[in-house]
Amino acid sequence: MRSHRESRSRPPERGAALTEFALLLPLLMMLVLGLVSVGIAYNHQLAITHAAREASRFAATLPVTNFNTEPVPMEAWLDAIAVRTEQNATGSLDPSTPGRVVCVAYVHPNGTLATDSTTRRLDDTGTVTYSNADCFSDGRPATERRVQVQVSIETDFDVLLFSRTLTLDSEATSRFEAALGS
Repeated sequence: MRSHRESRSRPPERGAALTEFALLLPLLMMLVLGLVSVGIAYNHQLAITHAAREASRFAATLPVTNFNTEPVPMEAWLDAIAVRTEQNATGSLDPSTPGRVVCVAYVHPNGTLATDSTTRRLDDTGTVTYSNADCFSDGRPATERRVQVQVSIETDFDVLLFSRTLTLDSEATSRFEAALGS
């Protein structure tokens, strides 16, 4: 048994755990909120990377002619690829997404047909433009026919007192493999 004197010499510990919890709660909340924000940003990055890859592979096998005879209007062909990109992004490339940019390019060495030149479709937050350019420099040979897809979005990274907007982007290039004559 303890003597009455021993119990008086120690300081009382009542409320110490509550005080420690109150001091550590903000740090714990910042950590949890930061992990959730990182997880959301990573999910968006995976979605747009998947969308760019799938759309470029789809485009690489999509003929630019109808039944190998008549050329499809290049703008319509690029529109179809852009729609496929948005569909594959699992909601990360919705038209209301801030900072949304979708670029699709058919890169071809200049030739004699309408489908023998480089054409780009750029959708920059709802404004669509077409031009004779590629989306990005991919380091591939100038003689190679290919499809480029580039996407980017903005997402917020929040940790209680700290907030920052991140730009996530992804790009994919696929060698054009549609049947000969297309």
